[in-house]
Amino acid sequence: MYNRQLVIAVITLCYHLLFKDMKNWIIKIYVPLFLVTMTLTGCDNPQYPDPEGERSTLSMTDFVLTAVDGTSITSAIIDVSQFTVNIRNSSDNEIVARWIYEEIPDEVALPCNASYIIEAYNDEAQAAAWNAPYYYASSQVRIYEGEVATAPAMQCTLANVAVSVSYSEAFRQAMGDDVKVTVTVAQGATLDFTPQETRMGYFGLANGASTLVATLTGTVDGIETLNRQVITGIEAGNHYDIKFSLDDEQ
Repeated sequence: MYNRQLVIAVITLCYHLLFKDMKNWIIKIYVPLFLVTMTLTGCDNPQYPDPEGERSTLSMTDFVLTAVDGTSITSAIIDVSQFTVNIRNSSDNEIVARWIYEEIPDEVALPCNASYIIEAYNDEAQAAAWNAPYYYASSQVRIYEGEVATAPAMQCTLANVAVSVSYSEAFRQAMGDDVKVTVTVAQGATLDFTPQETRMGYFGLANGASTLVATLTGTVDGIETLNRQVITGIEAGNHYDIKFSLDDEQ
């Protein structure tokens, strides 16, 4: 916005410099009045719009959020009430609105003629963690001037991989207390499974990681043992059970 007093002062100064020697009182009166009127009109109706721009409505009334595990680990209904819902500007990925699902308003005003990403998730993604399923979903919507856009229903799915380690009964009887299985999916994404571990390990697939390596070390039948299993082509949403057994059980 212009500073009106500054603009008027500048015009007044120009007037005195340009017209101080002129005798025509009509010019001396009406030219400045015309310039001031045009300037003030421009201030009320600037050539450039407000930096935030015109806004239109995104209706959230049809935004129904659900989540499914997709594995055989659990059949329980997943509570999504505390899931985070973000709206990001597609152009710069900046978050322009955020709520937890149970507190979402019926509508939100957003700058129009722009595209937005609506995303929902249960927690921040982790490289590797115990009992930490990561559910995620996203969709895109465009907001047009003078129109009401509608946020679609979304279903979150498991976006990391679940890993468990199991042993045949004979192997369990033969292994010593020092046995552990180190599972690695991506650089820095590692969990150590001891024979007593009952929790599920969850791993993110950062930077396109698609290989799982499970390395067993320790004493089996009194012999120091190194046993490595490699699974390639792993995909998010799956459960991988790594099973160890004695050679004569194969």
